[in-house]
Amino acid sequence: DSICNACQTEVDIFQYAVQCFKCESYFHAVECCDSSYCVSAKTAFTQHLRPALDRTGSFENRFGKFFFMCNSCCTEYELKKVMTHDKKVEVIDKKLDNLKAEFRNELSEIKKYLVKSATPPSDTLTSDCQLSNPNPWNDSTRTKNLFNKKVLVVKKSENSGEPIDASILRKTCVENGIQVSKSFSTSKDEIGLVLNSEAAAKTLVDKLKVSAPCHKVQDLPSRTPTINVVGIPNNITKEDLKEEIFLQNPTVRKLNSDYAEQGEGKFTILAITKLKNNDDLSRATISVSNSIRDYIANGCNDRIYLGNGTCKVYDAFHVKRCFKCQKFGHISEKCEGTLTCGFCSESHETRSCPTKSASNLTESCCSNCKNSANNNYISSCSHPAYSLECPIFKAEQEKLKKSIPFYLKK
Repeated sequence: DSICNACQTEVDIFQYAVQCFKCESYFHAVECCDSSYCVSAKTAFTQHLRPALDRTGSFENRFGKFFFMCNSCCTEYELKKVMTHDKKVEVIDKKLDNLKAEFRNELSEIKKYLVKSATPPSDTLTSDCQLSNPNPWNDSTRTKNLFNKKVLVVKKSENSGEPIDASILRKTCVENGIQVSKSFSTSKDEIGLVLNSEAAAKTLVDKLKVSAPCHKVQDLPSRTPTINVVGIPNNITKEDLKEEIFLQNPTVRKLNSDYAEQGEGKFTILAITKLKNNDDLSRATISVSNSIRDYIANGCNDRIYLGNGTCKVYDAFHVKRCFKCQKFGHISEKCEGTLTCGFCSESHETRSCPTKSASNLTESCCSNCKNSANNNYISSCSHPAYSLECPIFKAEQEKLKKSIPFYLKK
């Protein structure tokens, strides 16, 4: 016999008692004063649970074994499980805090390194000296090279009609210390040079008169870029749009005013047109100076501030195409060519083309590709002359880019 841990009375451990697996105390399985400790009815216990506990009778060869646990031990066990979970959470929180601290330290070191690498040497900038102009795009000494670049074309020989010998041109530049940013070939197989300054251009002209007197040097006037600003509000005038851009983008205004005397202070809004895919917004086509285009591209990541947000900026290349003969480089008012359809290349106006009115795009034929002397890069003429995918149109775009200093310096 033993004492029931619940009612503190004697209990027969071989008949009506169960033992707690955890604390090994005994309890009445049936007829206990504390009814919460009664396992089952007396008959069910003696016929089923007792044999299962003792592994007798039909339970002798069965897999597994029954265990009982008192309320106190159950509560203690559950508390330990909760504490174990809380402990794990606490450990994870500590690890996260350590990782955050390490990350902050590494980030601080990176910032220190960047600040140190961006700081000029002590012999050029003392601790008492401050940069008077922290924005490099507001510093005229940093941007003046954009305007001083000169583009020259060395013409073919007046005697033989051949382009200048590349070795003579190279030797002239090297021996006289002439800095050339870029060289290129024109459509007439003449040599074009982009020089860094007016002085370099003058030196080259003078020296070539001696080393290559039969080759004339022509000053090629530089073009200015054109951009499209997309996402501007409708019903805004050109004057108001220009004023808003200048107010919210002061560097653009400064570049425009600082170099107005040099002919580089250009910011002209050419047109404002509604977007085809959004009736609520418009696109502004603006002619800008090379300096302003360079600032928008490299200083603003091709975006400008406008209103309560930013607008995306894209390059625009306006290639002239004659509506009469469909050739590039002139307009119909100055055309001396023959009338040619822009859709089928026959001798009639594009707007009255019978093939086009039938909406049969497979019968389109580009007159420029059809009559081109250089068919090396033309795979097909099955497109209208006004197609944006026309290889000759794309070649004209590249030709236009070569006359704009901003794209030449890339």
